[in-house]
This record gives sequence, structure tokens and C-alpha cells, in this order.
Amino acid sequence: MKIGIIGPAMSGKSTLFQLLTGMAPSSGGKGSVPQAAARVPDSRIDALVDIFKPKKTTFAAIEFADFPALGRGCEVSGETAGRLKTCDALAMVIRAHRDPSVPWPAEPVNPFASFESFLHEMVLNDLCQVEALLSKNKDKKRTADEQRVLEAAQKLLEETKPLSTGQWSAEDLPALKNYAFLSSRPVLVAVNLDEEQMLTRDYEKRDELLSSCQEAGYPVVEFCGSLENEISSMEKEEQTEFLSEYGLSESGISRLAAAAYSLLHLCSFFTVGEDEVRAWTISKDTPARRAAGKIHSDIERGFIRAEVIGYDEFMALGSLKVARDQGKLRLEGKEYPVRDGDIINFRFNV
Repeated sequence: MKIGIIGPAMSGKSTLFQLLTGMAPSSGGKGSVPQAAARVPDSRIDALVDIFKPKKTTFAAIEFADFPALGRGCEVSGETAGRLKTCDALAMVIRAHRDPSVPWPAEPVNPFASFESFLHEMVLNDLCQVEALLSKNKDKKRTADEQRVLEAAQKLLEETKPLSTGQWSAEDLPALKNYAFLSSRPVLVAVNLDEEQMLTRDYEKRDELLSSCQEAGYPVVEFCGSLENEISSMEKEEQTEFLSEYGLSESGISRLAAAAYSLLHLCSFFTVGEDEVRAWTISKDTPARRAAGKIHSDIERGFIRAEVIGYDEFMALGSLKVARDQGKLRLEGKEYPVRDGDIINFRFNV
């Protein structure tokens, strides 16, 4: 699973990529797209580590790609659109912060206009693709379902609505995926504020931006790039105190990583012990047997049962021994839909 980070120049796009992944902005040639995994912070892992004191700790991770800056009007070139279609989701970084080199009050930046321009570019790109496909009326390879989906897509796009807002049936989804439309992808909107805006949660056209994102079904995370740089160099206790001054319990980077994880309908189950406490990434409602395959194909092949307890129930009991003694460890079969936060020990035989 990969999320493409996109945004205009000066939005803080590459800074966000660096803060998420720890990878410096690309030193490659023009148009290069650096990729790296970002750790998904999880307080549940921290709590489990305190209990088990493992030799190794592994958090869930998600892949990010840092795309070249968009043009002034958020224009998406054909080449960029094609490369973005290799991503499972997009993170649109929008600038709300003012230029620190210009004395305040400076002319306000309009993040709503940037968002609307990007949305229009995605929709226009897809509309051109749909119209080109529908112009081939005698395409014998196209099924009746595909024809119907393309016609419905054209109608939606002509209303300047992204395809992700459509009421698509399960039969429609394969066709949408086959054509790899840009606006059918889930989008996370990351708004980069300055320190004053972070305190007041007030910036130009904020209400319009939030309303438009809600209508499109795009979650919004507000963060401050300059503050995140400071936070990244602090100890954990310092971070907590610093964030409280801004009315926050988590850093913007933590909130962004968690929102991106959720955007792709992912969740985590845990394996625990003295050797390692680890979060494993799966799609929501993955059957237990397939989830076992994330650890090793032999465990999936030789699956017998999954020994399961939910995170909250485990924390209330305090140890696996107490859970086992009280009969709180459930035995689940191969079709059990693994839930977020499940602590699992797989029984298998190969």
C-alpha cells in the first residue's frame, strides 16, 4: 500500500515527507519520486512494550512517495497523473501558513482555492480519459458493465465531482479499478499552518475548505511544519507538555500517519512476547488464516486455530497468564475476521 504526497511549491510537501519517513528530500534529478516507509505511531504498542519488555519492537508502517511540486494552479501533467495512478491513495498538502519573511499581517494565503484547483485538475484528467474511452463506441472488448460505469462516471465528472463520491456497487468496482481513474482514489488533505494559526485554528477560507473536503469525503489533518520539526527533536515528556500548549495530545505527524493508515482501510493485530512486540498490517476484516500469512506462509498453510484476546480486555487483565487462567483467550477458526487491536497467537502444524 502506497500513498502519494502531492502539493504545490512552498506547501511543505517535502518537509512532510521527511518528517514522516526520516528520509531527506530527494537529491535525484528533476521529476524523481523518492519513496520510504513511515512508522505509524501507536500508543497500544508502547503500553505492550512496558509490559513485555521485548528485545525488539516493530510498529506498523506505510509507504509514502514524494511527488514533484505541482504548478501554480495545481496543474497535474499527464506524466504526473500516470505516476500518481500507481498509488493506492493521495495526500494533498495545502499551504495556509504565511511567508515568515513578510511582516504580518501579510496578504492571506487561500488554501481553499488550492484545494479546489487540485480537485478540478483530478476531475478534468478523468473526464478527458472517460470521453476518450466513450468515443470508441465500437470497442468490442468493453463489457456492458464497463460501458454503464463509464457513462455514470462521465455524468459525475461533468458535475465536477470526484469519482470517489459515486454510489458504486460491488459489480462496478472492478471496472473503476481497471481504468485507474485518479479521482476514484481516497484522498487525505493535510493543511500546513503557521504557529499562530495552530493556536487559533483560524485561517483564510477554513470553513469553506472543511466543508468542501467533507462533501468530497476527504479527511483533513491540520499541522504546523515548523512545530513538527521542533517536536521531532524533543524527548517524549517534553513533547507531551509542548503539545498541550496547543491543545493537542498527539503531534501532527502522528495524526497524519494514523489518518493515512485509516484512509486505506487498514488495521493492526499484535503478536507479543519477550523477543518481540509487533504490529502487523492487514486490511480490515481479513480472515484469521490469511492474517497468519502476513507472519509466514507456513503458518497460513498449516493454520489450526487462532488464540485471540482484544487489546482492551488484555490490558484490563494485565498478562497472558491471567487471561489464560481465567479462560479469556478465545479460540477462533480460519474465517474469523481479525479486529483492530487483536492480540493473536496462531496455532499451526506443517
